[in-house]
Amino acid sequence: MCDEPTSALDVSVQAQILNLMCDLQDEFGLTYLFISHDLSVVRHMATRIGVLYLGRLVEVSEGKALFQNPQHPYTSMLLDAVPDLDMTGRARTQVVGEIPNPIDPPSGCRFHPRCPLANARCMQESPVLQPTAIGESACFAVEEGRREAPSTAAAGAK
Repeated sequence: MCDEPTSALDVSVQAQILNLMCDLQDEFGLTYLFISHDLSVVRHMATRIGVLYLGRLVEVSEGKALFQNPQHPYTSMLLDAVPDLDMTGRARTQVVGEIPNPIDPPSGCRFHPRCPLANARCMQESPVLQPTAIGESACFAVEEGRREAPSTAAAGAK
């Protein structure tokens, strides 16, 4: 288990540690449970990713697929907040809303107070992981095919 193993290291030392971990993994057939907030490190290290929100697993997917096509709105929000280092012109979107109190989380889906896709069901029921095209997601909007924010969907219908 590796909990933020490179968080306090400069970039060059971080790269050396990650490369060493990869070499050890190849040599000894190791599996790591790698915990990190650094999405670039996660992208480099992980073959399978689980995304947590307030202690709940909200999405599980193969590494590349998660970064290319996130299913859960929280995962999308996280990835949209990452600077566009490839200079593709993609707009960076700031994460919105306040994080609820983890000691007294909201009823229903824990992400619903910050979710642009939330509806009444999200406020009452707690979603469980369901299969998606690329993994699993705990989201009623994904399950029901509500992939656009209500304001965006309404604007597109005009």
